[in-house]
Amino acid sequence: MKLADILTPLRNEIDEDDSVRERTLPLGRKAVRKCSEAIKMTHRGEFSEAKILVSEAKQLIIEASQEISVSDFMLKSRGLDIAYQELTEAVNLLSLLESNKFTPPDEYGIPSRAYLNGLADTVGELRRATLDLLRNDNLEKAETLLGFMEEILEELHSFDYPNALVPDLRRKCDVGRSLVERTRGDLTRAFGQSKLMKKLDDVEARLKD
Repeated sequence: MKLADILTPLRNEIDEDDSVRERTLPLGRKAVRKCSEAIKMTHRGEFSEAKILVSEAKQLIIEASQEISVSDFMLKSRGLDIAYQELTEAVNLLSLLESNKFTPPDEYGIPSRAYLNGLADTVGELRRATLDLLRNDNLEKAETLLGFMEEILEELHSFDYPNALVPDLRRKCDVGRSLVERTRGDLTRAFGQSKLMKKLDDVEARLKD
């Protein structure tokens, strides 16, 4: 048998994988953009709009998953992991800011490793939301979000597996730990300033009496 005859079916297989990749990559990118927009809407308190975008992102990922299912190579390459991570981040930020609860992965069909990494990324968005609350003097809600940040890091640290089993998680946890420490410092200073302002107000009130 000629080498060309041996290689022809291999080329056909790779051509089909490439075709699947070309069809699914745009869907994944579009889903990521939808999740990014949902996160922006959530920070603005526009929860209904964020939910619509999250739903649209979920449908795009479902469509991409169906396309990928015909290619063993694409399935193993985890080409939709970024989209799943962004979806994890978007849905958890939304549910935490709106109703103080986490969203489980099975609600959106998110694979375990993508969910863990997306949850680690959520810490950064929670810090952003906390800083917004501090600027508006909402210390109680800010303290609640810091509690969620700490809970995420504490629980993720229990997944003490090699990077080969859960890629990127350790690195993201290290970043998250730094964000938690900075946020705790910001919140501590905000509470101190609040107490100081209250004392000054009390002094001013007594002087007026």
